[in-house]
Amino acid sequence: MLKKLPAVLLIFVFLLPLVGVSQMQKPDYFSNRLIIKYESDQKLQQIQRKIGNNPKTAVQQLLNQYGVQVSRPLLSSNTQQLVKVQRVPAANDVLRINEVIYSHNIDPAQLASKINRMPGVAYAEPRYIRHLNAVPNDPDIQKFVDTHNFTDAWDFSKGSRDIIVAVVDGGVDYTHPELNENLWVNQNEVPPTVFAQADKNGDGEVTASNVQTYLEQNGADYNGDGSITLEDALHTDSDFTDNIDNDNNEFIDDLFGWDFWESGSTDQNITQDNNPIHDATDHGTHVTGIAAAETDNGEGVAGAAYNATYMPVKAGGAPNFDDVIGFGYEGILYAANNGADIINCSWSGGSASQAEEDIINLATQMGSLIIAAAGNEANRTAYPARYDKSLAVGSVEPNDNRSSYSNFGYNLDVLATGTDILSTSFNNDYISKKGTSMSAPVVSGLAVLVKDLNPNWGPERIGMQIRGSANYIDDSNPDLEHQLGHGSINAYRALNTKLPGLKVVSQEFINSEGNKLSLGEEGTIEVTITNVGTSTSNLELELLSINESEVQLDNSQQQLGSFATGDTMDLSFPIRISSNFDLTEIPTFRLEFRDNSLSYDDFNALVYEDMFFDIIAANNVKTSFGAEGTLGFSDPLAGRGGVGFIPRYPDGSGGYQEGDNLLFEGGLIMKFNEELFDAVRTTGGDVSRDFLPQDAVTILPTDDENGLTGSTRFVTLNDSAKRASIQLETFAYDKPGISNVFFVKYTITNPSKFITMKNMYVGLFNDWDIGSNSGNNNIAFSESDSLLYISDASSSSTQPMVSVAHLGPLSGALAIDNTIKGRQDSVTFGIYDGFSDAEKEASLTAETVRTDLQNTDVSAVTSSGPYTLNPGADITVGFVYAFGDDLNELRDQIAEARSRNLFKVSPTGRATADETPQQTRLFQNYPNPFHEETEIHFNLDHDSHVTLTVFDVLGRKVRQLTNTNFEAGAHFLTFNAHNLSSGVYFIRLTTDRDSQTIPITKIKAL
Repeated sequence: MLKKLPAVLLIFVFLLPLVGVSQMQKPDYFSNRLIIKYESDQKLQQIQRKIGNNPKTAVQQLLNQYGVQVSRPLLSSNTQQLVKVQRVPAANDVLRINEVIYSHNIDPAQLASKINRMPGVAYAEPRYIRHLNAVPNDPDIQKFVDTHNFTDAWDFSKGSRDIIVAVVDGGVDYTHPELNENLWVNQNEVPPTVFAQADKNGDGEVTASNVQTYLEQNGADYNGDGSITLEDALHTDSDFTDNIDNDNNEFIDDLFGWDFWESGSTDQNITQDNNPIHDATDHGTHVTGIAAAETDNGEGVAGAAYNATYMPVKAGGAPNFDDVIGFGYEGILYAANNGADIINCSWSGGSASQAEEDIINLATQMGSLIIAAAGNEANRTAYPARYDKSLAVGSVEPNDNRSSYSNFGYNLDVLATGTDILSTSFNNDYISKKGTSMSAPVVSGLAVLVKDLNPNWGPERIGMQIRGSANYIDDSNPDLEHQLGHGSINAYRALNTKLPGLKVVSQEFINSEGNKLSLGEEGTIEVTITNVGTSTSNLELELLSINESEVQLDNSQQQLGSFATGDTMDLSFPIRISSNFDLTEIPTFRLEFRDNSLSYDDFNALVYEDMFFDIIAANNVKTSFGAEGTLGFSDPLAGRGGVGFIPRYPDGSGGYQEGDNLLFEGGLIMKFNEELFDAVRTTGGDVSRDFLPQDAVTILPTDDENGLTGSTRFVTLNDSAKRASIQLETFAYDKPGISNVFFVKYTITNPSKFITMKNMYVGLFNDWDIGSNSGNNNIAFSESDSLLYISDASSSSTQPMVSVAHLGPLSGALAIDNTIKGRQDSVTFGIYDGFSDAEKEASLTAETVRTDLQNTDVSAVTSSGPYTLNPGADITVGFVYAFGDDLNELRDQIAEARSRNLFKVSPTGRATADETPQQTRLFQNYPNPFHEETEIHFNLDHDSHVTLTVFDVLGRKVRQLTNTNFEAGAHFLTFNAHNLSSGVYFIRLTTDRDSQTIPITKIKAL
């Protein structure tokens, strides 16, 4: 079936309201590469003492199963040394990042998610690819100069050649007449033998112009283009390329920058070289011209920076991959290591990368301001612009309307015009392009001007000055209120004022007991803020709820007075979220900062994205569940939104010692009326979102106070007339015999008045990872107690066994070998390539034909059915999650749980509504029109003799469907009309009190 998420659910899934239009960027990454960051050496030693072996060894063993070919630090050894000497806190973090190249065809996101849960791993993720954000357009004049007051700003500053703007992009034609003067030259890479000769000005610095002059006097046309250019300096025979790494940074002859992707593809060897000139795309050349073209030279275009030095860093844009950025990590760090003050990233992608954020945090601490394009999908701000340390730039039109293509959202900082921007291109020419790629370098140029006037300012202060001085444009874009940052940049104001720079460092929503805040509870929002800008002496704060009618705030206005540069402050705001909160939204707040004496106002958005799950830990089991059908984690691939399934052991002092999480992913799968609904992974790598939350998750003590019970409610995401309502209840008791058990109860209701839900199956999918090597698990089935259980296959394992046992009729107990390639038969398939609807349906009815696997990565589905739900009817389906230190304990726990009969589960077959109908009624048949069969539904408010007769349009009797006695209640009969011609017929219901007639229509099947 085709599954399409409505806008209201997209708000829930993506945590931002969407206006609009095109899809957000999908995650894109290399097909056989991983990024793995290990914990610190100290923490690795602690883990080793706990588990008895080196956690890195376990990771390596798992990687070996997938044909690991290369496992190395992300940074070269010499680059590591350069990072170490920076002496900034983030340096050691980056040094623990490794790159892995493997040969197996497993999706990197799937493999990374497995490794991410292993002891000693800080994170694992695919190596993400980003895409350039520009669209060719017809030539036009530049617009940013007048739109953003650059003419007036240049009266305050004309930039400086001492300020370096790195363009991490698809290469730059540094030989272009508008770019050849401002090119960065790596002073430490110029061979000592030619430095004095090339330093034509005798000022101890070799410029691009010096290199050009030197070549004209001493060089040759090595590239054979009929002229001597800067590119000739990079030829291996040139005096400037001695094939020696003169600056010892492991980039040989990187005179003008570096090319991290000269040739090769995403699944083959990639070559690099020392020539960052563009080849497959002019995107980087165009971006560079906007930021740093030679200005006031009587020709071409003006650069926003007026005067600046640019550093070309080619991180993609290779032949056949012209819009792909594959080495943004290395490009950013190369630029920061070589002294870039501003790093322009006019590219984006749809998925967060912790490695990328680590690199950006380090570059920021090293003194580089990261300016990133928000993306062109008319959707939420993409990455890397969304990271806290990036300055996120969208595109605005001169009339203050957001450009139709520009991304937006609570993470956006500012906008700059990005439409019809004329700049440098191929063959010394000029072309106009549009996109947030063009907006970002306008802001990069402005950052140069701010830096020139304030040389001691750090990158975050420069970024916040640009943000704080921008002009709000919410009034011109009322449908995007609060989602356009501080608005359109104002270059003049950015240079003639000095503003505070308030930003939120952390936020937490907690109730009065210090736990996660839920609906209907009183609690607080705990916020930490910092000031990276000018000191303020009259600071006022106000916290506003965007969901005004459903949230109560106290002490929302606070007078803080003085707040010095670099200071940090903790704030607390009492809050109560209504129990009737609309769960198609996310609780969102706007924390406003004001100092009227400085004409300063700004805001940060606070988004409470963790409200839709909760943790239950009443006994030896600690687990969590969500309001959208997930168990363990709401976002399992990222390991977010929950805790998984964690065994706990009493420590003898009233507390618990927790074991390792054993559950990678869990969720509900159900099917009825030939439609499938689930909350587990899809073929695309994401999680299906087929259930719409109706209530938040609540956790309360059980009546006997020896346990906890949780509840939530959601509905299937289909037509409201056909929608099923699911009430989820969970139970955990600290009682002998069931202390290792977690009960799950689903009450499924058919709220329709006329549609029967047929052939319904309900099951739980769980991907288990037990022990240090998730690829070495066993799964087996015990016939005697109908139990599918999972264990660590290691002979020396001390890990527990787990199971999800059914409490009612069993329709399927399926063992899945996650690693299988393709689908071998109806119940033999893997899920590394995704979990298709056909595979999910097969797992619900798999019976017990495939229940044993050894020494592999396993998942399991346990299901019940089939059921038929009449209108208004409901059924109860139950399961038990349990663990045991051995099989006997596991069996005993489940047997005891089953014997408690905590709730009554439904038998298979037809379920009817309990209450007697208030009136006798013949409902319209369904479906109508129909091809061969249709269902007739009638209610009786009393016991009666009933005849149900079919007539044609002439009143002739065609068929008698029934002529017998019925009890009061709802009744359903199937009318098969295969031997009747198409047309209109009438069905008459006759009881001992009255009769009713409805028309029905039969049509031929196409």
